[in-house]
Amino acid sequence: MTAETAHTISPSALEAWRLVGHYLHGLAHGFPEQWRLRDHAASRCREVVWSLPTENGNDVQVALWLRLSDTEVPCDDPGCAAREMYLTSDGSGGLPASGRLPAFARREGLGYFEYRTHPHRDGWACDVDPGAVQWMSTALALYGGWIRINWFAMGDADSMRAGHSLWEVTGHEVREISRWSTVAGPDGVRSEGPTNPSAVPVLPLPPEVEAKRKAAAEARR
Repeated sequence: MTAETAHTISPSALEAWRLVGHYLHGLAHGFPEQWRLRDHAASRCREVVWSLPTENGNDVQVALWLRLSDTEVPCDDPGCAAREMYLTSDGSGGLPASGRLPAFARREGLGYFEYRTHPHRDGWACDVDPGAVQWMSTALALYGGWIRINWFAMGDADSMRAGHSLWEVTGHEVREISRWSTVAGPDGVRSEGPTNPSAVPVLPLPPEVEAKRKAAAEARR
């Protein structure tokens, strides 16, 4: 992958739903025989993307890079099933008129969305609207891109685990690119990976994210 630019997006759940709705509505117009099949394939892919952060650790940072594009298709056909399903609700069927495609979807470069999550009661809690996380995971399954997961967890016998993994999402399929992990405990430190280092793409960071990371690295010196 050649270097691109990236910009931070912090969508509401409704804005994230609009990414999904307009993509599927546009797909119905472009591929009328395939859009339902692709919808189901993307739903299965979304479940994988949604579950990846919960597989390791109890303090997880997730970053998504999405290949967003202008998927809005003008349509006033009252008989358009996709319009009825995706553009006249908020994703729950409870509200009318999802609205226009968010402007950030038309920007050049990759959309960058990040959140933190951890186990909480009977599920997982996020530091952003969980509805936005759900629909952004669906958007990643549709538009394609990458997801990086950094995790940390305390283990038994005064041990700790940390690591990260990088996955590519394309064609409604999820593929692991690379993984690295380390375990520190009474017997020392054991590391595994990174796997496939030559296959890891150089993914751009938004300028403010890059500056924040550099400042954090300087503070640790």
